[in-house]
Amino acid sequence: MEKLKVDENGTYESDKWYYNPDKADIKEIKIETLNKVLAEYDLYSAVLEGFYGWHEKTSRCLILRKVDNGELTIIDPIWYNGISTELVKMVIGYEFKSKEELQIFTFELQGVMLIGSTHNKEFKNTEFGANKISFDLYDSYQEERIWRKIEIGIKNNKIEFLTSTNPITNEMRTIEK
Repeated sequence: MEKLKVDENGTYESDKWYYNPDKADIKEIKIETLNKVLAEYDLYSAVLEGFYGWHEKTSRCLILRKVDNGELTIIDPIWYNGISTELVKMVIGYEFKSKEELQIFTFELQGVMLIGSTHNKEFKNTEFGANKISFDLYDSYQEERIWRKIEIGIKNNKIEFLTSTNPITNEMRTIEK
């Protein structure tokens, strides 16, 4: 990971996460089903920092380290960039052995998606149907409310897509492979 880059004029690169060894607090993530689905990665979380325009940002982020070459993928916290398209695409198409394994995975995925979240965001109302899994992402910044309605399309114990809908604006984003 890169350390914070500041040039001779005191300018930094904006909208990028940096590693500060004094704050990182790196933690390995071992979750049985999730680690099996993402078998080509070692999973970690770490406190990273950087800047967005003139604003300082510091947050715990999910970090995936590719086992074969050490390449890192940083997953922005949900408060910063919404649900990670990159992370979701990594799990689409995985064939689970059973509905029970898919259910366990769903709760594990919810947990890692909340890494670094603020305002007490949490997932509630998880429902498992024949062709979809649905749940709500709550935010309690000023008052508790549903921030996003999530649907995961499933077919033959495989995740086909994930749709995230803003319940206020009805803006919908679908992530597919």
